[in-house]
Amino acid sequence: MNATEPTTIGLSDRVHGYLTQMKEDNHIAEMLDGYRLGVAFALSQGIVDPPEVKTPKKTVFSIASVDPDHEVALAISAIIDLDGQSVYRMAERLAEWGINTIHERFDGGHLDVAALIKQTQGAA
Repeated sequence: MNATEPTTIGLSDRVHGYLTQMKEDNHIAEMLDGYRLGVAFALSQGIVDPPEVKTPKKTVFSIASVDPDHEVALAISAIIDLDGQSVYRMAERLAEWGINTIHERFDGGHLDVAALIKQTQGAA
């Protein structure tokens, strides 16, 4: 049996601040792009059981905005055995891990997407 899917997802207040800063520093065009980047980066690093999002949590996006074509859900489901868990709660956890890790690696510096890709290629 599949879990009931939420209609909105978010981030911890701390990681939401990192995402906001990425947008303000023009590292990403839209916060949605950064959210999806966080999910993709986590998956590319082989993260299949990220920690739960810590509270307080900010609800940030509707599922319809994050994943209008269900491609994010399909990618997560193809890589992670959800065993009845909500795919979008997993997306939330992956985004949290990914954005936090990106922030740690590029804190105060230029967000180097090419370096992220090289790290990903090394992880594969």
